[in-house]
Amino acid sequence: MKKTLILITSIITLIVLAGIVLGTSIIVKTNNPEFEQDASFYKALGDYFAEHQETSKAISMYEQSLSLGKDLDVTNNLAVLYHTTGNYKKAIEQVEELVEAKPENPSYHYDLAVNLVARFRNTEDKQMEDLYLALEEYELAERLEPGYENAKQNAEVIRQVLKI
Repeated sequence: MKKTLILITSIITLIVLAGIVLGTSIIVKTNNPEFEQDASFYKALGDYFAEHQETSKAISMYEQSLSLGKDLDVTNNLAVLYHTTGNYKKAIEQVEELVEAKPENPSYHYDLAVNLVARFRNTEDKQMEDLYLALEEYELAERLEPGYENAKQNAEVIRQVLKI
């Protein structure tokens, strides 16, 4: 199933690129009036642009995809791109949606902690609350899956910084 989805996504991307090269509108050529409302179309474009390091275009396509329907993969991809561009506020918002959707996933808690720490370290508006929340998220990731991605060690570093 996954291979089929990847193949379909690749074909759609190739068709879109051919349309762009030829200067035509692929949406019109499909004769499908619902094509613009297809979240998977925008997800495929987002994947293509992300793979080609066209971050702003990828973000735009992923945002369009999410405006048409929830998709945890798209939400995660968008969080990664926001983090990469230093937009930690939006990255945190996306990861919080992931945590809400799947609170048992240690990866989401870990990623939330990483973004909270990054926002604290890399922005002018230093909020100590970010470090306390990050500590909670690292500890939760460790409880959900002991040994997860150095969560325990990262929590210890934050405790040292906070002197608790």
